Amino acid sequence: MALNETIRFIAVIIVFVVVYYAASMFTIKRNVVKVIKVFEENNALAAKAAVSGESLGIRKQGFLERAVKRRDNRIHALQFMLNAGLVITTSDGRYYLNKKKMVAFRRDGNFVARFIIPPQNN
Repeated sequence: MALNETIRFIAVIIVFVVVYYAASMFTIKRNVVKVIKVFEENNALAAKAAVSGESLGIRKQGFLERAVKRRDNRIHALQFMLNAGLVITTSDGRYYLNKKKMVAFRRDGNFVARFIIPPQNN
C-alpha cells in the first residue's frame, strides 16, 4: 500500500468517526428536549414533585419492539442527563429535573454541553 493510499484510508476513517459523533450529538440533543418536556408535563421539577420511572414513560425498548416500532432514544438522553447531574434521583428511586443545574451546566460546560442542552427561558 502506497503512502497516498494510507493517508486517504486514515482520512476516510476520521471522516466516518466525525460524522458518527455529529449524528450522535444531534440525536441526543433532540431527545434531551423531549425528556425535558416529559418532566415539565409531569411537573417533576423539584424533589417534592419527583415521579417514578414508569410514570415518565421512558424505558428501554426490547429487541422485537425496536425491530417493529420506531426507535425511542429518550432513554439515552435520560441517562446522559442523569450522568451530568441534571436529573436527580431521590432516595426512594423517583426522578426530578433540576433546572438550576441545567442552566449552570449549559453556562459552564464545553461546546458539547452548550450544544446539547437547550437555553432556558427562566
